[in-house]
Amino acid sequence: MIREFRKAGGLTQTALSELVGVTYQQIQKYEKSGDTISVERLKQIARALDVPLTAFLPVSAGPGAVLETPAAYGKISDDERLLLQLFRNIKDKKTRTAVLDFIRTLAAR
Repeated sequence: MIREFRKAGGLTQTALSELVGVTYQQIQKYEKSGDTISVERLKQIARALDVPLTAFLPVSAGPGAVLETPAAYGKISDDERLLLQLFRNIKDKKTRTAVLDFIRTLAAR
């Protein structure tokens, strides 16, 4: 989630690391979930990215629920939510790939 918010904010790992006071390698580790992160450090990152701390906290939801990161992508529409739920129901990898290829083709027009 850190990576998504960082990219949505137009920041590089280096720029975020300077705002937070750590090395860019440490930001890489946080983004890859290679290192645990303290609440205090997460607060610093949230402030640097101008997002609420709660954006990084897990949300409990029922089965099949679609969770979103509003600051990174904005509010998703009902159609987008339905598309994601239906896509997640496709279990065959080849079919999923075909659907993605089809959507990419449509989006390129």
